[in-house]
Amino acid sequence: MANWKKRLIDQSDLMELGEQLHERGQKIVFTAGSWDLMHVGQCRYLERAKEAGDILVVGVVSDRAISKVKGPNKPILGEKMRAEMLTYLRSVDFVTIVPEPSCQPSLGLLKPDIYITVKEDWAADYKNSKEYKTVTKYGGKMQVVDRQSTSISTTQIMQRAIGGSLSDLLKDFMQYRKEPLKEKK
Repeated sequence: MANWKKRLIDQSDLMELGEQLHERGQKIVFTAGSWDLMHVGQCRYLERAKEAGDILVVGVVSDRAISKVKGPNKPILGEKMRAEMLTYLRSVDFVTIVPEPSCQPSLGLLKPDIYITVKEDWAADYKNSKEYKTVTKYGGKMQVVDRQSTSISTTQIMQRAIGGSLSDLLKDFMQYRKEPLKEKK
């Protein structure tokens, strides 16, 4: 079995993993996201999350759940590829694929000491979220941290790539256009 697969934990094994780590006295940190087209801000974020505890477990939102929330063209990379990619990062100890848009069920199974999420518009009212209620109910804490790169995001990477390609493509066609288009009579 490839080494990375040993670090990929099924949802059904999260409870057992949490119990084993807590028995050893290890502080568990959990975070989740799409992790599509990894960039420096995400890597910094994961390093920061790891600093909050001993073991970092990262949830990868499933393809189906991302498509449901972000539309049929997302994600770009499949869930297994995104999960494997994360296992190669030194800050990440375990990865699990989160089947739903919310990681609340994963939190209930793993019971991390700290759940970390990035500050976004949707997280402004985080104390009313089901994730916050789940974590605090068993005595865990939730931390909302700032983006670790304000100048880059997966969306910006895609816009740049698509915009550049489209611009080059349109430039080829624009050289033939001298006059405005007119309706045919």
